[in-house]
Amino acid sequence: MPSDTTKILLVLLALMHFKSLPGVYTVRSLSYIIKNRHLKKPSIGLLEASKYHSRVWFDDLDLNIHLNNSSYNKMMDFARIDLCTRLFPGWQVRNKFDMRLAQTVLFFKAEVPRFSKYTITSRIFTWDDKWIWMQHRFSIKRKVRPVRKTAEMIQGAILAGQENLNGDGENSKEPIRDEDVVVEEEDEDDVDPIEAKSSALSSSMSATSVIGPNFGNHPNDAMAEVPDKLCCIAYSRMVAKHPKGKTIVPAVLWEKNGHKEAYPGEWEQYRLLGMSLIEGMMKIGDPTLTVPAVASAPGPGRRLVNPTRARI
Repeated sequence: MPSDTTKILLVLLALMHFKSLPGVYTVRSLSYIIKNRHLKKPSIGLLEASKYHSRVWFDDLDLNIHLNNSSYNKMMDFARIDLCTRLFPGWQVRNKFDMRLAQTVLFFKAEVPRFSKYTITSRIFTWDDKWIWMQHRFSIKRKVRPVRKTAEMIQGAILAGQENLNGDGENSKEPIRDEDVVVEEEDEDDVDPIEAKSSALSSSMSATSVIGPNFGNHPNDAMAEVPDKLCCIAYSRMVAKHPKGKTIVPAVLWEKNGHKEAYPGEWEQYRLLGMSLIEGMMKIGDPTLTVPAVASAPGPGRRLVNPTRARI
């Protein structure tokens, strides 16, 4: 019989790796279907995204002590199921069809650190007469630090300069120093192009924008609002199958599940933009591709695509 110490260690080991225990994957997958089984119509539009939140735990870590490669694919499974249950009410319950995965492509930009919370933003990206491509954006929250509001900083510098010219050293304000202003590094990939629908929203993603006064240790301090950090972007190629094995055309699938266009041609415009990226991505390094070479890069032409910068 194992000792009490051994039993405690085994229990702790099981708790630390509870997400990988037998049956947990199946239970988690079914939980999203059960949670949304009451839906009679889609809870989100065809072109809208769903957000899946999770945390890096012990059984998600690799030798570099961050989210391992296999966990990306496992979490994408849950994100896809959550998205499908929202888009296709009654999926796997009333509507008898399967969503089968044919391919996944992942592009890593940054690590997801140990024990950190992360979000998977999933959406329908594009489609053709057979295939449906989904996009998944793995992102984490950035550390937000106080910044000195630009307008008040400039005004304070002007006043300080005037008082110094007048020789009033006793009443002069504290000089503005470089360390008073914190500018976060911003990557254009971090901003989700679909969510940034207006210039007002895009400008609010700037590192110098503020969300409220007096959040720092100075009366003129405010908190900077910055976009989430994009760690990975992935694409899934899916196909909808009837129980008898026949492929369901995506356009028919949208109609059968009650999705409607906001204006004529909306879906086709969206689909063509996404397909232009997918076609280019699938041709990366294709030796059969004939693209004229540029003078600065001798040799056979090759089409290069950055799939993390999909502007749809």
